[in-house]
Amino acid sequence: MKFKDVKGVIKKGEFSVESIENLYGDYYTVKLKNDAGITWIPGEHGVFTLPGKKIEGRKYRLFSVASVPEEGFILVGTRTGKESSSFKKAWLTMKPNEKVALRGPFGWLKIQDETSPIVMFASGVGITPIRALLKQVEFTTNRPIEVVYSSSGYYLFGVEIENIASKNPVIQLYKMTSRKETAAKLDELADHYGNAAYYYNSGATAVMRSVKKQYSKKGINKNRIISDLFLGAK
Repeated sequence: MKFKDVKGVIKKGEFSVESIENLYGDYYTVKLKNDAGITWIPGEHGVFTLPGKKIEGRKYRLFSVASVPEEGFILVGTRTGKESSSFKKAWLTMKPNEKVALRGPFGWLKIQDETSPIVMFASGVGITPIRALLKQVEFTTNRPIEVVYSSSGYYLFGVEIENIASKNPVIQLYKMTSRKETAAKLDELADHYGNAAYYYNSGATAVMRSVKKQYSKKGINKNRIISDLFLGAK
């Protein structure tokens, strides 16, 4: 399997584990040192493998990168679910300075321009690439940025995102707990902005299909809907 950036060059490297944190329940973050000095566009994802680790089943996972290059590290957020895979058991018990291999990052969940209103929707751990997009635009003042964050319990990166929103009046954060209130807020924003905005979405496959269908019913053009699937599943 080969993955290339827009110039056709395979991007890859090995990176040292800096820290692994179990933030709440089965929510984890993994921070890697940017040993290889790679760069990426916020919202992209990479293919991660664990050199030297014995893994049963699929040997790689795709994870969105939650950080931006300016932060100097590669940050990943993930959940294990009720039963953790062999990959995640090895991944989340790694020690500082152990090596993780990465191909990428690359992808399509990227800020499209510098002027259009932004509507971001994240479901659960789908907040991972949205966190990167928010870091990219956190000091923007020339356009509205609406963030709808839906979770049934813990909000990964929630405090940090609240802080970003509190410091910038153009950023509005809506933390939702139910499908009904989430759908109502997305309808409201689609009615307000129409096709003047870009709609960035990240979450599980079924949720993304539902959201795209909802936006389509509101008359939002396909090219204004930028969706990413939940990556790094078991």
